[in-house]
Amino acid sequence: MDKYLFIGFSFLTVHLFAQDRDTTMDSKIPVLKEIVLSDDKLSLWAVGSSVLSLTSLRDSHPTSNLASLLSSNSHVRIRSYGAGGLVSASFRGANASHTKVLWNGVNLNHSTTGQYDLSLVPVFFVDELKIQSGGLASLLGEGTLGGSLHFQNHSHFGQGCKSYAEFAMGSFGLKKTGFQSQFSNANHAIDLRYFYHTSDNDFTFRDPYLKGQKRTLEHASFSSRGLQTSYSYLHSQKLTANIRYWRQETFRELAPVISEAFSVAEQYDQSDVFVVDLAQKNEKTQWKGKVSYQYTSLMYDDSLKDIHSNHRTYRFSIRQDFQWKLSVGQVFRLENSIQLDTVSSTNFNAESNKEVRYTSGLNYLRRLNENTLLTTSLRQEMNNSHLSPFLPSVGAKLKLHAYIFAELGWSKSYKRPSWNDKYWTPGGNPDLVDEMGWMSNIKFTYHSDDVSVIKNISLSSYYGKINDWIVWVPSSTSTYWSPKNIANVEQMGIELEAYLESDTPWGQLRYENTSSCQYISDVNAADAGSKQLIYVPVFQFNQKFSWSVKKTHMYFQNHFESVRYTSADHSSYLAPYSISSLGFNHTCEWEETELRFGLELNNLWDVDYQLVQDRPMPGRHLNVNFNLYL
Repeated sequence: MDKYLFIGFSFLTVHLFAQDRDTTMDSKIPVLKEIVLSDDKLSLWAVGSSVLSLTSLRDSHPTSNLASLLSSNSHVRIRSYGAGGLVSASFRGANASHTKVLWNGVNLNHSTTGQYDLSLVPVFFVDELKIQSGGLASLLGEGTLGGSLHFQNHSHFGQGCKSYAEFAMGSFGLKKTGFQSQFSNANHAIDLRYFYHTSDNDFTFRDPYLKGQKRTLEHASFSSRGLQTSYSYLHSQKLTANIRYWRQETFRELAPVISEAFSVAEQYDQSDVFVVDLAQKNEKTQWKGKVSYQYTSLMYDDSLKDIHSNHRTYRFSIRQDFQWKLSVGQVFRLENSIQLDTVSSTNFNAESNKEVRYTSGLNYLRRLNENTLLTTSLRQEMNNSHLSPFLPSVGAKLKLHAYIFAELGWSKSYKRPSWNDKYWTPGGNPDLVDEMGWMSNIKFTYHSDDVSVIKNISLSSYYGKINDWIVWVPSSTSTYWSPKNIANVEQMGIELEAYLESDTPWGQLRYENTSSCQYISDVNAADAGSKQLIYVPVFQFNQKFSWSVKKTHMYFQNHFESVRYTSADHSSYLAPYSISSLGFNHTCEWEETELRFGLELNNLWDVDYQLVQDRPMPGRHLNVNFNLYL
């Protein structure tokens, strides 16, 4: 604790957590008549790609982590390895390593696995959250084969002193604490956020190997703490600077799978992210420079299996981009970056432990008329001496009617094999080639701010392919598994996003729906095109009904997933499941102070389900939270 406070108060940082209304589906449609230079890549350059904003879900999910928020409010597929285990995200049937996670533009995906654990991030650590579905490597770089998650923090000037504190407790020994403080004047903003989360995870579950007999999960305790701190300086409306730091530490007891008698495995994770960025903006030009340093450490110990692993990664990157507004309807952008990855691991066998990546990207946007917007992007990367695939993309946005918009896009993407894929001992395959993909996307949106009912309904359809998909398979010459480029995956599906809101004499009524139907198959399989990929449901539905009156808010939420196969021949599978949650919160105000009290009853019907085979998930459980705003 002393270390965290010392780091935090050395920076003297704080940031105001802006409390907006829940805008899960309330995505604003950009006006096509103007083009404004923006600090956000997605808002200007992701034309033709499906983007969903989940920025203001804090009110209804005050003490959630990002994994649970994404699972119940988006098309993102969450895979959890049981209580306290890794939680990863994937888009449109792609792997978790095909999802890029960015914090203020910094890539958080680990060099070793290509993934990021979303269970570690509390909601109040993020001011703005956007989800981009589909490959868009021409804009975001290597690794964006499935989609991307964007976490942003904002600095507010001239706000004085603001503070926020939260406390939550719940079933299975759950305890959460967190606080946030801010001091700002006209030119300086200081931000500090801290959280501590612990849970015993000693819930009961039904053992299918013992005819449904109830057992208590053992050796599954979890604890995590993190610190975010930042200092922002506003020299003028044209020049700003930010220094940000994020520290995270996590300890887990790794529970045994259902078929195991017990486990003694433990894992300790640590990460540090340090970012400095400068931005200069004029009426027609904008320049941004960013320098970041990241350190991650993972120590895994299983004395029963005589496994003792230690992985350390270091990443240093420099990036700059320049935007130029050529005319009223034209914008040009140039990006350059250098990234150095260094990996040290007890389980790797590599000739070199360094990797240098150079990147150059061009983006061009043109408004043809008041109803038509076009973009094109080009990107070239080089990894050490290896020239990566050339990455183009095109997109268009059309205003078809006063309330109807259409977006069309096509993009090419790729992902390099991770360090685990190439150098893991035993089994790594250094001869793996890049995974290559492309995707086309079309999206229709109806948006109306009718006085009686606000409507926002979007329907997206996509089709794409990923070639040379890496799959770990049993080795023919030994007892261990090894990765190979053996799959060519075909992706097709539709996604619905619907939001309806009405003010009535009895309060505000709201309905939200994020549903998807996806067919993802390996066309190289013996029965090509006939088998859904493992762990990918065909149907996924999220529905939420909420009611707000004065200072009281209630909601009912349901999440459904169809069958998920766990073997390529579909001989084994996880049954469909539907889980519901019920929530309530009430706010009391005293002058400038707010106290919010909330209850969350999760897995309302006590459903027995699994997200990963033989990894049980908790039944019905209750969380109680208190949120104080000063």
